[in-house]
Amino acid sequence: MDYKITEILETKAGISAEITPLEDGEEKILLLFKPSLWFDQELSKDDGFGEEKLCELRRAADFSRAIARAEGMLASSDYSRARLISRLMHHQLPRDICEECADYMVEHGYIKEEEQARRITRFFCIKKHWGKKRIAAELMGRGYDRKVIFAALDTVSEDEYYNSLLSLVEKKYAEPAEDRDEKQKRIAALSRLGFSFGEIERALREAEELYTESNLADD
Repeated sequence: MDYKITEILETKAGISAEITPLEDGEEKILLLFKPSLWFDQELSKDDGFGEEKLCELRRAADFSRAIARAEGMLASSDYSRARLISRLMHHQLPRDICEECADYMVEHGYIKEEEQARRITRFFCIKKHWGKKRIAAELMGRGYDRKVIFAALDTVSEDEYYNSLLSLVEKKYAEPAEDRDEKQKRIAALSRLGFSFGEIERALREAEELYTESNLADD
């Protein structure tokens, strides 16, 4: 089948092209393009073409839609390449288009995985008092590569991880545990935050010593 460009409109969303099939009874096709992708097609009003070119235009329109979606998503949150692909596929976009879009976002600086992973690591360490294991699991769940994850974890020092844990223990568990069961509950809760048993034991012990010293000073 042959087609013809019957209308080209420039809108806030991009370039809208009306494509009319030359066979009677066939419905018109409306496609929206990112301006640069439309101009790459080198088409003007009243130009005609066949099925192969229509497939090319549909793909360019899908790619334009993927880029628009990705730009909106990345404006409000960090996404790894893998996570962006997964989210874009929820919008009924072909996987190859989603992958091409994610590569475009990386190439144009929208996705900076190393920088994002470092920022996420520091946030969860300082603000949420998470340990390495919990942060690593979070980053892995967000689709970051293992190499990126390990590099990000190393940007926070061991002292910073431990001091964050100690700060949390002093805040939540200032008073020594009343019995063994209570202590085990505290250890379990802190373990879920991604800290090792050795780190937890040390922090609980130091917090208890500080509590005891403080009470002796008050007396």
